[in-house]
Amino acid sequence: MMHPIRLRSLVMATAALALSIPTLAGFGGSASAAPTTGLTLDPVGYRVVDGKPDVGTPLSGVGLTEDIGYSATASSNGAVLLSPRSVIGSDDRTQVYDTQLNPYRRSGQITVFDSSRTRTATCTGWLISPTAVVTAGHCLTDGTAPTVDLEFAPARNGVGNDPYGIFRATEVWFDAQYGLPGRDWGLIRLDAPVGDDVGWYGIESVDNADLVGRQARIIGYPGDKAAGTMWQAIDTISAESDRMLSYATDTFGGQSGAAVATDDDDTAVAIHTDGGSTNSGTVLSGELFNTLARLR
Repeated sequence: MMHPIRLRSLVMATAALALSIPTLAGFGGSASAAPTTGLTLDPVGYRVVDGKPDVGTPLSGVGLTEDIGYSATASSNGAVLLSPRSVIGSDDRTQVYDTQLNPYRRSGQITVFDSSRTRTATCTGWLISPTAVVTAGHCLTDGTAPTVDLEFAPARNGVGNDPYGIFRATEVWFDAQYGLPGRDWGLIRLDAPVGDDVGWYGIESVDNADLVGRQARIIGYPGDKAAGTMWQAIDTISAESDRMLSYATDTFGGQSGAAVATDDDDTAVAIHTDGGSTNSGTVLSGELFNTLARLR
């Protein structure tokens, strides 16, 4: 189910799918709507009880993709006092040493377990509300069934260093047609509102936006670095389609699911999902924005 993302600058034979006090109210949106654009999605959800998804009773996604009436949501810095934020300035991956600063603490490491609680993979996720975490769909399903069990640790800074704790899933959502273009997205609902403390990203629909030439900023947990350490990179968006962005930003397996931000590192416009000669992510189309905005 899980495959490593390639670091763009490494020489590899094949490309593979990636894995291994609030400043604003945060739940409002902009005045303009995020209309549907005919880019079909098929959301499906499952309640998670004691680490086991209730596969016999899926949650209906009917109506989630319909126009919600706005096209962006506000970010939040959270209630915990902040120090000055570091500036992302390099186009090579650099380690984030103080993960408790914003925007870093809005992201965390997802750990996936099997039925015996053995760790099987890691991904990256990011908060969009007090309890909702966005990630890649392939972190939550193999296309046939939901992941058995997972945990989310915001601002993790190495093994055993979880400054805000570890949280478990109570629901998971992804696309029932995972595997088709633009369907690699997922959402986890947590068992406690950690976003009230650490804040969350805003999200924005980018239908009809010209992002080519702008910067793609990615923060996550690459599997080729020391376990549980957070890294960041920035580079240029090279191509855009209705469902996907391509960019030169360096990543590696374990960063699947990371937020892709552009000029505003408080707002995400895509979900990092794939690696190869260029890296790419699922665009927040109108339908996907509406779905995430309703689920949060």
